[in-house]
Amino acid sequence: MGDYSKTFEWIEFPQGRVRYAGGRRGRDEPPIDTFAVELRGRVYYGEITQLHLADGNRYNLEIVSFGWTKHDWLGTEPNAKYCAAFTVKDLEEVQAILCQAVPVWRSLEDRPSLLSEFFEARFMGELIFRDGWALIRDENRI
Repeated sequence: MGDYSKTFEWIEFPQGRVRYAGGRRGRDEPPIDTFAVELRGRVYYGEITQLHLADGNRYNLEIVSFGWTKHDWLGTEPNAKYCAAFTVKDLEEVQAILCQAVPVWRSLEDRPSLLSEFFEARFMGELIFRDGWALIRDENRI
């Protein structure tokens, strides 16, 4: 067992910052893994999970939801009452940040638990964004 402080540290990228925010109970009680992204000075939370392939061992990662303004409401579908809406450009930046974060998390001695690899269980390297993973704001609105 090591020092998990690096596991939860902010990682800086040109588009913004990201950190693994740990496991927690979702709003409907199942355990979920979370992350935080700081974009233009504001922090937003999201849910990330393993998406297992047919063999049940190999997996990719899936971004389930993003945009929660508080860590408390994760575990449910994005909702305009509790989630921020983003422009397509903002979401492209978030995707770039997350795609850069995964290799950094994998390189840590004490990596986030959702990136554990053992025996035949292996991360296959793909980051998938679930349909409806974030709310899109009309870019014509101010």
